Amino acid sequence: MGVIGVKGIGRTHAEAIASSEKTELRAVTDINEKVGKTVASNYGVEWYRNYEEMLELRDLDAVSICTPHFLHCQMALKSLDYGKHVLVEKPMAISVSEADGMIQKSREKGLKLAVVFNSRMRPINREIKRIIDAGEIGEVYRAHMETCIFRTQAYYNRDAWRGRWATEGGGVLINQSIHDIDLFQWFLGRPVKVLGQIDTLYHDIEVEDLASAVVLFENGAQGIFQASTIDPITVRRIEICGEKGKIQLNESLKKAILGKTVKDYISAESVWNVGQEYQWFDVKVEEEERNSHQAIIEDFAEAILFDRKPLVSGEEGRVAIEIVNAIILSSFEGRAISLPTDRRAYDNLLNRLKKGASGE
Repeated sequence: MGVIGVKGIGRTHAEAIASSEKTELRAVTDINEKVGKTVASNYGVEWYRNYEEMLELRDLDAVSICTPHFLHCQMALKSLDYGKHVLVEKPMAISVSEADGMIQKSREKGLKLAVVFNSRMRPINREIKRIIDAGEIGEVYRAHMETCIFRTQAYYNRDAWRGRWATEGGGVLINQSIHDIDLFQWFLGRPVKVLGQIDTLYHDIEVEDLASAVVLFENGAQGIFQASTIDPITVRRIEICGEKGKIQLNESLKKAILGKTVKDYISAESVWNVGQEYQWFDVKVEEEERNSHQAIIEDFAEAILFDRKPLVSGEEGRVAIEIVNAIILSSFEGRAISLPTDRRAYDNLLNRLKKGASGE
């Protein structure tokens, strides 16, 4: 494998690839010569300024793309044209239409396309998924997720691509909270309608630092999602309610099991809200044996070696982008958006936002 972009998260990829028995780090690419040469020297591999030169290596099977968001699509398409399997950091693209193109190209070439949603590999999230899939809390009918964190203005100022529609493609939704959006739909199923609101309250940026959404899922469940980069007192929590109980994740993971189902309690002859029996349980989760990035990279490698679908395929990775695009489109159009998201409508909006920000 080779890594494209090693200034930031690409270093984590390089370390994971080099330390795994399933992968070998062959080369790295970065336009910053000092950064690229330093990382290459650390692992005894070649450095390339131009990523296409690295793609010409015949003994290179796959690449990991870790560049700014707006480069993901074009670099993935070019890598696939060179016959390389592609693992791309989140978000896989800045629009769902770009994601469509990447998926189509990978199908045409018969190559693997996977997305780094490594939060799916963390034991605590896998346990939540298991509890839901095993039916322990019954059919899910509502959920609430908050992922409200903090970023300074300096965070956005340090890299020119951050905070801009043309290069980041959005704000808190597409960057900080997209892992949570992916988990939301992984836990609850495919979304079918989204009503969203975004705002830029306190940062000097083009994109949103606060976002809220109501999401309707395929089974009829309703979800509330809220994210921000303006909360000094940060909160990450989720509550998932089913007909037999609920899951709560805040500082720790808990589940509650009802004595009867919600429907049974509602249909009871009692005319007052008494008598519901339930019991809370602390859910113990095993410690992580390996870095979640290494876990997703090894899954990608196994998908290539054994010709199977990766855990987070291009199709799976596209869902979170579709939700992000739907929230933004909904906010600007002032109405609920049915999924699949209208590609042309979102592309037109994004182009207007890019031009508006640049003063054209």
